[in-house]
Amino acid sequence: MTSRARPAAPARRKPAPERSAEIVAAASTVAVTEGLDKVTAKRVAEQLGVFPGLIAHYVRSADELVAIAFATAATAEREEVYARARAGASATEQLRLLLDNYVDPARDAVALLWLDAWQASRRRPALHDEVTRQMNHDLDWLSELIAAGQRTGEFRTRDSRAAAMRILALVDGLSVQAAIRDAFDYADVQHMLRRTVEHELGLVDGAIYGPAPAGSRPVR
Repeated sequence: MTSRARPAAPARRKPAPERSAEIVAAASTVAVTEGLDKVTAKRVAEQLGVFPGLIAHYVRSADELVAIAFATAATAEREEVYARARAGASATEQLRLLLDNYVDPARDAVALLWLDAWQASRRRPALHDEVTRQMNHDLDWLSELIAAGQRTGEFRTRDSRAAAMRILALVDGLSVQAAIRDAFDYADVQHMLRRTVEHELGLVDGAIYGPAPAGSRPVR
C-alpha cells in the first residue's frame, strides 16, 4: 500500500502588528547598512523575502518608509548611547561617556546615516520632520544632563539648553569624519571638541579628560 504525501500546511499569515514591526526593522537595517537612498519598498521586501506590494500595504509612501527607517535607527542608537552614559556616577562622568560614544569609530554607520538624513530632508518633508524630532530628543537629553550638573555644582553655564545646542553642533560637525576617516586624522579636532565642552560648562582644562596631550594646541 502506497502512502500519500500530506499536503503542505498553508503559510501562516502574520498578525498586522508583527508584520509591521518586521518591516520597520528591515527598513532600519537597510538604512544603516546601505544608506537611506536604498530604503525602497522593493529593497525592504527583498530583505524580508516578501512581495513589494506587502510593504505598500503597511506604509503609505516612499517618503514615510524612509522617515520610519531613519527614526527607528536613530532612536535605537540614542537609547544605546544614553544607556552607556547613564552608567556614569556623576554628571561630569556621564558627559565624558557621552562624548566618547559620539566620537567612537564604531558609531560611523549611524553618523553616515545622519549625514544622509540631513541631505535628503531637503526634499522629503516627512524625513525633515523626523530629523527635527530626533535632534530635539538629543537636545532635550543633553540639556537635562547639563542642568543636573548645574544643580550639583559641577557645571557653570547660564543656559543649559543653549550650551547643549552649541555642544551638539560641534558633535554634528564631526560626523563628516565617518566618511573620510581614512584620509584625515581628526584626533586634534576631537581634542578641540572636548576642551571646548569643558570651557562651555565652566570647567577647568582637563576636568573631563585630564591634561592635554603633548604637542596639542590650546583651545581659546
